[in-house]
Amino acid sequence: MQRMRFIWLSFIFLFFFHAPVHAHVVDLTKKAQAQAYEDYYPLIARYKGTSGVTFESYSVYWNTAKLAQLEQELLKNKHGAELSLLGSVKIFPDYPAGQNVLGQYFAQYQLSPKLALLPNRYIYLYGGNEWTTVEEMATTLAHEYGHHFTFYYLLNKEQRLPNEWLQSQYAAARELFRYPSVHADGSGAYEWHMPEILAEDYVQLFGSPSALKGHMQMNVHLPTPFELPTVQTYWKNQLGAPYEPTSTLPLLLTNYTVKNNVYALKLYTYADATAYVNAQDGEGRYASIYIGSVPKGVNETVYDGMKLSSQVSWLFRATFVDTALFRVVQPTTKGFNRGSATLRVSYGAIDTHLSTPPIFPDVVGEELQEAAKLLSERAIISGFPDGTFRPNERLLRRHAALMLIRELKLTLPEGYVIKAKDVKPTDPWYKEMAIAEAYGLLTGYNGKLHPNDYMTRAQMAAILTRVYADVYEQPTTNQLFFDVPSSHWAYGPINTLFYNQITINNPYRPNDVVTRGQFALFLKRTIDKK
Repeated sequence: MQRMRFIWLSFIFLFFFHAPVHAHVVDLTKKAQAQAYEDYYPLIARYKGTSGVTFESYSVYWNTAKLAQLEQELLKNKHGAELSLLGSVKIFPDYPAGQNVLGQYFAQYQLSPKLALLPNRYIYLYGGNEWTTVEEMATTLAHEYGHHFTFYYLLNKEQRLPNEWLQSQYAAARELFRYPSVHADGSGAYEWHMPEILAEDYVQLFGSPSALKGHMQMNVHLPTPFELPTVQTYWKNQLGAPYEPTSTLPLLLTNYTVKNNVYALKLYTYADATAYVNAQDGEGRYASIYIGSVPKGVNETVYDGMKLSSQVSWLFRATFVDTALFRVVQPTTKGFNRGSATLRVSYGAIDTHLSTPPIFPDVVGEELQEAAKLLSERAIISGFPDGTFRPNERLLRRHAALMLIRELKLTLPEGYVIKAKDVKPTDPWYKEMAIAEAYGLLTGYNGKLHPNDYMTRAQMAAILTRVYADVYEQPTTNQLFFDVPSSHWAYGPINTLFYNQITINNPYRPNDVVTRGQFALFLKRTIDKK
């Protein structure tokens, strides 16, 4: 039995348990010249396609056709103007820069009259005789392109030299001030080197589906960029549409069994498209792995270490790892990729990690979850047929009226005839609009209630303060809002909401459309005051 265990462990080490592979930036601005490895290998193939990037192979396993496929893989990583500054990608058969170095990016930039990344930058990919498919090269290619992408933005846009990057807007958005081990000058551990953190963030937020599959950021001590809205806001400000910050995807441990120290874990996930479940040991000593895919929607899937392949099952063996990390990632064609926070499962204290699935899988944040639960239990709100709440969906006036009617338990007065010109008895929402008009929940204009118009935040303030006049305290002070002057028609209602802490936003954004999540929060806070 002992010998069998030794054989099994040896097998695992041969196939998986090497340290996470490294890639490096070579800063040619500070270096006279780089090692030209292509001088020592015969050129096998060259390809230049629509990207403008030249692909060269020095490995017999990479011919012209596969280089063309590699170009398509490069283009599946989200990119912009910086692509024109990339000159070439070269594949070498072995590891001339060191056994643990899978790739290198060669940066060079001008210092004056302003900082700018120079054209004809290049990427080296190593191990071409071992990593012989596009899928196997995808993560390294994305990581190296991540260097190219982030050098462009921090140099050209932020005007920051690499040794100043800890003082950059990006570092502030990434909250790197919380981690004294982070360095920008190459003086510390590799996983704490800021250019590497940047490249790993790129893979996660912008990388191709193949790059995401099986990949978890090398630094297990940092939160992911999926967990930091400030990082996504930074890139939104740099890139514009369609890069809108998104909430994290849920990933929960809901149950488990254990036999002979091998665990079977039931993981709850939700994604709005097909997603990957990746895993890693708790210390980040070994390469991360792909353990399965989940389809769109809510899923509770059991990952059983007794039934999984040996390439995966080691992470479920408490005799081999104390802690396992899990993350779900969802590739997107537009905007940011989506992902979960890291689920950390310590086998010695596994019961403390058990969670109950939320009522609505797409509701993130403790207060919003409480609001959704309260309103759902009181039948004030309901979800969509797919089980989601869609907190970011914009709210129609008739939907707001329906929620208020249910909360106040209002019924249509006998014999009431609706006066609004834009609501007909044949409309599906006729009854709720009649109730809303009868009790003054919605005030219309031009003789209409406009049931299918979106509700603005100013309109919401006016409605809530009218409906709940006996609930809110009258303000004794006037709040100064950045975007609502005292002359604004809705200043009084907005000030009342702020005084009662129904809203805490300043600026208030009176012309923004109310979302389902925002209205649920406002309504829950109002109910709490009753």
